[in-house]
Amino acid sequence: MRIYLIGTGMGGRKTLTAEAERACREAEVLIGAERMVNDLSDLNKPVFISYRYDEIRGFADSHAQYSCAAVLLSGDISFYSAAGKLREKLKGHEVVPIAGISSLSYMCAKLGIDLNDTEAVSLHGKKNSYICRVRDRKYTFLLLNDGGDIEKISEQLRCFDIDCIIHAGSRLGYEDERIISFRPGESIAQLGSPVCAVIENLSCADLTGRHIPDSEFIRGGVPMTKSAVRAVSIARLELGRESVVYDIGAGTGSVSIEASLRSHDIRVYAVEREIEAIELINKNILKFRADNIEIVAGEAPQALECLPPPTHVFIGGSGRKAFDIIDAVIKKNPKARIVMNAVTLNTCSEVLAVVKRLGLSLETVCVNAAESKKAGESLLMMAQNPVYIFTMEAKGNDK
Repeated sequence: MRIYLIGTGMGGRKTLTAEAERACREAEVLIGAERMVNDLSDLNKPVFISYRYDEIRGFADSHAQYSCAAVLLSGDISFYSAAGKLREKLKGHEVVPIAGISSLSYMCAKLGIDLNDTEAVSLHGKKNSYICRVRDRKYTFLLLNDGGDIEKISEQLRCFDIDCIIHAGSRLGYEDERIISFRPGESIAQLGSPVCAVIENLSCADLTGRHIPDSEFIRGGVPMTKSAVRAVSIARLELGRESVVYDIGAGTGSVSIEASLRSHDIRVYAVEREIEAIELINKNILKFRADNIEIVAGEAPQALECLPPPTHVFIGGSGRKAFDIIDAVIKKNPKARIVMNAVTLNTCSEVLAVVKRLGLSLETVCVNAAESKKAGESLLMMAQNPVYIFTMEAKGNDK
């Protein structure tokens, strides 16, 4: 069977391209969600109402009387669409893709916004970080579930104190289309589904990849991994774009914050048992607008049990449980890359014993840092304690 995968655009017939219209007329049967097929009811075609991959595949296999079908998908088939998975499911049939107008391009065109300045993220059935993207970009496009999401987003933007305008659109392309603009925290009338939004940041400051000076963190009386050691430790982690990071003994959250700035798609779990430290981590998350960090209150290794497997682990404080923590990490992911800091020789001995017992590879760097301090007209170099930075992996792991 020839099967057209058609992006119908945003408003049914109103935004249907000429190519898509031709394919729908050629098709002997229309397949899709009820809203999709109803928009083309004037074609008087047989319909199969479904958006489930297996059901559509089953229909195609069991209806040999049709030589050509059209599967209708909202928006564009290349933008957060079911088309990719559906194409895989329909292997063996002749699948013909036809592009449509996406909610992203439609909304940006309506607002007069250049797509080159816009980052897109889907919150439609997903839990993705978006505050950190809004922080770093002038425009951030959000694909949402329903009208209720926009109120939650407005409140979150207010809590993170982001100076922005929310442009929200619902029922795009239809006669009852609404596009409204408002500030975070302002009350708005309920929007009808489907809904999307463009967040316009009026004072964006791109922090991606930035190294943060110690003075910029909210510190209190909680120990913090100092700037030079933090820089080397994060470099030794060798983080990737979609890394899953545990920061164990997170303290003020300085390592968590800097790890989170490496990519919007990184997920950081800041594991901490002390209440004062947890409060400081939360304050720093709000200050640096790092919603790709999740605080895990508790003591490792027990606190790690419900977390997803890590790709990278930083241990700033082990509470003399280095073996139990590292063993738990290796069991979750034998390929995890682990970096642990040690100030005392006791901790160094503990690490060496763990490495031998678990059969891990080991690389060690000792950082001896000093910072300048003004004394009258002179600058003195004030030495910090030497810190051993251990990097551990299961033997045989590829870089």
